[in-house]
Amino acid sequence: MNIAMQRLAKRAAHAGHGNRLRIAARLLLPLLLLEVALWAPLRVGILFGVAALWYVAYQLWQAAGTAHELGLGVRGLLQHSWMVGVTLLGSGLILATAYFTGTLHRLWGLQNPMLAVAGYAVWALVQEFMLQCFCLRMLRAMVSRVTALLLSGVIFAVAHLPNPSLTLVTFFAGVGFTALYARKKNLYVVALIHAVLGLTLAVSAPDAWFHGMSVGRDFDFAKTPPAAVAATMPRVR
Repeated sequence: MNIAMQRLAKRAAHAGHGNRLRIAARLLLPLLLLEVALWAPLRVGILFGVAALWYVAYQLWQAAGTAHELGLGVRGLLQHSWMVGVTLLGSGLILATAYFTGTLHRLWGLQNPMLAVAGYAVWALVQEFMLQCFCLRMLRAMVSRVTALLLSGVIFAVAHLPNPSLTLVTFFAGVGFTALYARKKNLYVVALIHAVLGLTLAVSAPDAWFHGMSVGRDFDFAKTPPAAVAATMPRVR
């Protein structure tokens, strides 16, 4: 009897190990596609980025998760909107500080940044969709809740390589965004907070700190000496 139970336990452990490997492979594929998208030439990168997003959406569709389960429902959006308000308040304080310290500048030096603001907001939603709806689910199927939170931060940070300071900040941001999503289950709130904080950082932090928020293939363009960058970035005074 004991021998039979031991055999069953070994088979279950082996099956569980094999299942985790399959889940890990499903998780790594879109992450690799996304990394290629960030590092390849722009036109090629767009194709790989679309492929990564399609793969994630297809996997979620196969899992037959509802919009509410994924945090894509509007239920609770108004209830949790106060968190966006608090984020906007904090953003205002940061912007005011940047104004009086002389570090406030136009978004990426653009004269008319509204299109870039809208694009970044959409990109924030796409990032959170991939991180929370897909990556977090895959991680939770393999590891504990705390480990999944930390690994979410690692995944988010890796997507911001090779920018050293931004990679460090996004690790903690990824952990925070994931914890918020896990608790509130509303992707829109998380994406809005992500967008507000990211845009605030982009216009208020000194240029030398985050190298124009550039990552992947674009990071080389941010290696201009800080003094030269500052000379080309119009200040808001």
